[in-house]
Amino acid sequence: PSVFMSLWPSSSQPSPSCLFCSVMDFYPAEIQLSWFQGQQELSGHVVATVLVPNSDWIHQLLVLLETPPAQGQLQLQVEPVSLEHPLSRHW
Repeated sequence: PSVFMSLWPSSSQPSPSCLFCSVMDFYPAEIQLSWFQGQQELSGHVVATVLVPNSDWIHQLLVLLETPPAQGQLQLQVEPVSLEHPLSRHW
């Protein structure tokens, strides 16, 4: 799978306060995605998660994390069942 992250504008804040993540091109659909700040998991800050099946059996996962992101402080861990080890990305 490939992982992309970007800032997402918030309708209630003048500056971006959300981090948008897209996990693309994985099969099967079973996948676990976790956000961490340091050692603390930020599960309560995930405001939207959508799993999108494509017509070719490949999936994509779209996730929105609501938090004031600071580069280098947030970590995304992606665990698709098709990989032996999780993928990690830092923001």
